[in-house]
Amino acid sequence: MSLGRDIDHWGTNPGDAIDAALQAIETALHDLLSSDPAYWRTGQKKDLLERLEKLQAQQAALKLRVLATAGDIAEETGAKDASGWLRTELLVDKTIGCAQVKLATAVAKYDLVAAGLAEGVVSQDKARVITKALDAIETDPAASVEHLSLAEKLLVDYATRLTANELKIVGKRILAEIDPARFEEAEAKALQREEDHAQRRTFYSSHDNGDGTVDIHARVSRAVGVRLRTMLDSLAQPRKWSAEDKGRKSPLRPPPRPGLRPRGRDLRRRPAAPPRRSRHHGLHHDERRGPPQGSRHRISRVRR
Repeated sequence: MSLGRDIDHWGTNPGDAIDAALQAIETALHDLLSSDPAYWRTGQKKDLLERLEKLQAQQAALKLRVLATAGDIAEETGAKDASGWLRTELLVDKTIGCAQVKLATAVAKYDLVAAGLAEGVVSQDKARVITKALDAIETDPAASVEHLSLAEKLLVDYATRLTANELKIVGKRILAEIDPARFEEAEAKALQREEDHAQRRTFYSSHDNGDGTVDIHARVSRAVGVRLRTMLDSLAQPRKWSAEDKGRKSPLRPPPRPGLRPRGRDLRRRPAAPPRRSRHHGLHHDERRGPPQGSRHRISRVRR
């Protein structure tokens, strides 16, 4: 049952306090938006960005708390869950709405993650990464409740120093960090399964365009991809080609193979040799081109 503006059993109306808080937030945002950041000092811009990052995490914490208890909205509107109401009323994409409701349910299970969001030290993206890692630990038969608790504490602490992508990497091996003697072998097996899965999905195809270029489409493992990208980056450095344009030989350009046509500046034709002329009975013609075309009488005489 939605309280709305009704009086609850404590004799108060919680809607009034919520409206007053929302109006204060809207007024403060309106005042900030009416100002031009181009005239702000550098320190003010830095301070605003830092505090907004914290406020966004706290706003996400408040929104997730409401979504976790928004079953009454679904009952009142006839939707399957709160994501259906988000889709119809707020025009939120179905996938985004479902992800928000799922994250709200996951955060509600872990007190430290919810507290980190409320304090603004854990962002929404980091909370999603932490909850996924904790859900995987919860389904691991070798992990106990103590392991789950320690993992949550460590991941929330790491969230204050790492990005979301770095936190995702740490979350995959957090059990090995908690109990190395027990989980290192399991982690090695998991990595081996991941490499085997990646190996089964690899492929390579190429197409010669006929103009000196080749289109390549491939899927390789992460380790091979990192090495391949390093090699391609070293071959595609712009300063190597600019050095050659200035007359310096590039160490990365391979020597031309025998039998291949030269490229670039080598395509310029050599200067033609001067024609060899002969004199015969006062007449002359270009021996290289043969006798002049047209009438035989149209031949110039040589001035002596």
